[in-house]
Amino acid sequence: MQTSITGLPDLTNKRFVVLGIQGSGKSVLVKYILKSYKHSIVYDVLREHQGLDRYFVERRQVVKHNEDDPAIIELNNFVNQVVIGSGQIRLFVLEEANRYCPPKPTPLPSSILDLNDFNRHDKIAWGAVARRPSQLNTDLIDLAHYLFLFELPGKHDRDYLSDIIDGLGEAVRDLPPYHFIIVEHNRKFQTHKPIPFLLGG
Repeated sequence: MQTSITGLPDLTNKRFVVLGIQGSGKSVLVKYILKSYKHSIVYDVLREHQGLDRYFVERRQVVKHNEDDPAIIELNNFVNQVVIGSGQIRLFVLEEANRYCPPKPTPLPSSILDLNDFNRHDKIAWGAVARRPSQLNTDLIDLAHYLFLFELPGKHDRDYLSDIIDGLGEAVRDLPPYHFIIVEHNRKFQTHKPIPFLLGG
């Protein structure tokens, strides 16, 4: 596994998910990842990624969770035309992914379904960022090459993680501040030190 100077995995053409409560350090990691790859862009729902290539979302609230919802139309248009269609984006991050990709039986937006299935063919790394695993579509978590897990104090979320990998919920519970766990595609996991703020911020 190729790693960067911070010991993070090479995310080229990979799928990944970043999970953690507000203030846990996930935004610093996401900014570091975005800065580490050329031709990256973030779907910036909360307008928090100053200085990066980002798309300002006009419709933040998903009401119907179907292809006719204006927020889903906006996401699909952006992903199909810019992320996939331009042929230039090599890393895409969807912030607040739980708004667009809630748990089943709600289907994934068509553009995200395509991206999740064909990202390697399109040579695009892509990541979904959310606060809680229990609020995110399981296809994103189950098919991810890497999970980056920050502090998750809720018992329901820890139980969810322990159902994926024995002991993972307890490991997340015991994380020191700003540390995170990297879960690899083979479902082995290790704790990682915080990303220095100067690198991510």
